[in-house]
Amino acid sequence: MKKWILILIAKLMVTSNLFAFQVVQGEGYQFVDISLKDTNRIICPVSIGQAIFSKEKNIQVKIAGQNAFVKIIPHQEFNPETGQQKLVYPSYPRELYLECGGKIFSLVLTPKDIPAETIALRLPAYEKEKATEYEKSGPYRKTLLELIRSAYLEQPPEGYQVEETNQPLKNFDKIEVFLRRKMKGAHYVVYEYVITAKQKVNLDEIHFLHITRNPLAISLSKLILTEGETARLFIVSRKS
Repeated sequence: MKKWILILIAKLMVTSNLFAFQVVQGEGYQFVDISLKDTNRIICPVSIGQAIFSKEKNIQVKIAGQNAFVKIIPHQEFNPETGQQKLVYPSYPRELYLECGGKIFSLVLTPKDIPAETIALRLPAYEKEKATEYEKSGPYRKTLLELIRSAYLEQPPEGYQVEETNQPLKNFDKIEVFLRRKMKGAHYVVYEYVITAKQKVNLDEIHFLHITRNPLAISLSKLILTEGETARLFIVSRKS
């Protein structure tokens, strides 16, 4: 049987961040949602160059290194019903062109009444190079531990990409399992599963080794679940 590493997730218990963001890649115009009233963030893997947009369209863009901060600028309108001025945030789409890694990204920003959004610009060749550097930067076992730690904290290493899947797997007798997301690098993939108990159950990592190919490391957030409780399962596999 191929060697694999059991990693205790208890060592990793700290506050997590969120993976949730919009990813932009490819040519042509890309439509992205932004917050109508809050400041939005656009991230490039390298420093952002130019930002080209129409200032008369009530939009403000500030560049700070790898980040561009975008905000819709409101204007005053007279309300005849109240006899007072009110702030109005125009919700029509805006075009924004950003230079990222020598490539021009053409974005169509669609303002919506939602919280601040984060948009990630992808440079696949650069990301593969950075992911490879990360994977070769330390001892093998430490790298596997850090990959599970990154997935648990929802902080992907530089060069790694997150793919949301939310794919249900075959039901077991006492649990339900679905694949929540994949975190992909140059040579490794980290799978995150969510396990929900149908009744009280004791879990063991070895029972889940078969659900991915080429498993290298595995970790469970909980080993005992009562009915309705959930656990997170992480498996690091080598890319085929």
